[in-house]
Amino acid sequence: MDMSRSVSALKGRVVRVAGAGVARVIRARTPDSYRPGCTVVTVNWNSLAFLELTLKAVRAMSPTEIEIVVFDNGSSDGSVEFLRSRSDVRTVRSPINLGHGVALDLAVASVETEYLVVLDVDAFPISDRWLSDSFKALAEGAQVAGALMHRNFVHPCFLVTRTSVVHQYGLTFRPVGSLSKLKSGEAPLFLDVGEALSQRVIIKFGGGQALHFFEITSLRGPGATGAVFGDLVYHNQFATQGSHQSTALDIFREEFGRYHPALSAPE
Repeated sequence: MDMSRSVSALKGRVVRVAGAGVARVIRARTPDSYRPGCTVVTVNWNSLAFLELTLKAVRAMSPTEIEIVVFDNGSSDGSVEFLRSRSDVRTVRSPINLGHGVALDLAVASVETEYLVVLDVDAFPISDRWLSDSFKALAEGAQVAGALMHRNFVHPCFLVTRTSVVHQYGLTFRPVGSLSKLKSGEAPLFLDVGEALSQRVIIKFGGGQALHFFEITSLRGPGATGAVFGDLVYHNQFATQGSHQSTALDIFREEFGRYHPALSAPE
């Protein structure tokens, strides 16, 4: 068996075993088992330069008691060593890259706080209202709040919900179908990471009002690079992959400095 097939087989086994473990953990949860508070979850894969700044902004723009979980997808760029040095961050680590959706599922299964926030590693809050505005949307009836990137779903670059909603209804962040096959005309359907989650929420809770969207309030470009949602969160779309990857880090650092000049000053 060649190396690529071995890795693929290993990934499949890890996902199946982890999925069974996640199901057991979630089934054991009761509505009163969640602690007050909020946990921010992000997935990292060889994105240390982004991760360092994102964590800075989350800490600066959030209550001090907020919890942070980073799922590291087998990084080899110094991320693991950096995360070991952060006593304020809980790390869940995989020896191989399991993909974004699977990593989110595994990380979210371990969350025990009332509120869950999913944030891309190339996104950061720009306002100290980013959580309070999101929680307000949930208090007013939404089940999931966050970024409207494209199509009718809350994009998990910035997604806020009650943890019990994800656990109780067995919601998953995994994509459906293959984007590469869709582009080649071989697949009839593709739902992005987190897209199926929103669609299940719409069905379960009776319509689109179950989702609260923070729409794009400013956009730098190219494409969706530098999108700001609701004047709350900045996202550098395709920063860690895609056609704009070569310039993404420079743009990210520049925009971070614009929104957080004090955090960007030399220490």
